[in-house]
Amino acid sequence: MDHLKLLENLENDLDISNSKYQTVKFFRKDITNVWVWFIVLISYYKKTNVTSEIILNTIPKEYASRVTIFKILDDAVKKKYFNKEIDINDKRKFIISPTNITIEEFEKWSLIFKGF
Repeated sequence: MDHLKLLENLENDLDISNSKYQTVKFFRKDITNVWVWFIVLISYYKKTNVTSEIILNTIPKEYASRVTIFKILDDAVKKKYFNKEIDINDKRKFIISPTNITIEEFEKWSLIFKGF
């Protein structure tokens, strides 16, 4: 792996991606947003359901409170970056999934890592 090339690409990416990909910009605001983004995308690519409770239990408590995580989820739903649907097996839970724009922008953005 060429570490310098990776770092240069990442540095360049900070300028370009934040103006080019709104979902990437939104989720890279801070470490908690990144955690939420990754958990939801991993679930999507594994073809499994992830609920808000799973997200809450996965993110280490030192990173964020329940209120903060629910705010991130609600903001992502309002911006249409995530879908939030009632779990048909347990009506008290919500299944969180990425929208098409979140998936498309993530896949385009992730191409900067190709070859590393």
